[in-house]
Amino acid sequence: MSDAGDHVEMEAVVHEASRERLGDLLAFVDRACAHAALASDVAFDVRLATEEAVTNVIEHGYAGAETPGPISVRFHRDPQQVVVTIDDLASPFDPATIRPADPSAPLEKRRIGGLGWHFVTRVMDEVRHELRHPRGNRLTLVKRLATH
Repeated sequence: MSDAGDHVEMEAVVHEASRERLGDLLAFVDRACAHAALASDVAFDVRLATEEAVTNVIEHGYAGAETPGPISVRFHRDPQQVVVTIDDLASPFDPATIRPADPSAPLEKRRIGGLGWHFVTRVMDEVRHELRHPRGNRLTLVKRLATH
């Protein structure tokens, strides 16, 4: 017998990549985590990583665009893992260009930026980025689930 939350596939939600729509995107993730019956610590990590990634698309990916483009968030859970896929049509993004943040440095010595990406890569088990053709990015966030 399997739990209702063993396999959860929610349709992607698509919104304009703007600060005004961030709450709608995160509400989708919250609902998906609840529907998938995730442990609270796992749901927290998934939401934190998604919020940071989506905020980066809004603030950096579409920076300078006349109007914000679309951002899509898809949620999938199976017995082994949770996968959140974030798609955009923003400028190409290369995670290798992000200098690692030093969270142990004194506050006055820290540079601005990079800490959000640090959180994404620390709380998720796998983070994959791919450029989409003809434009855009796909970020795949994977959180492995403890097996009983």
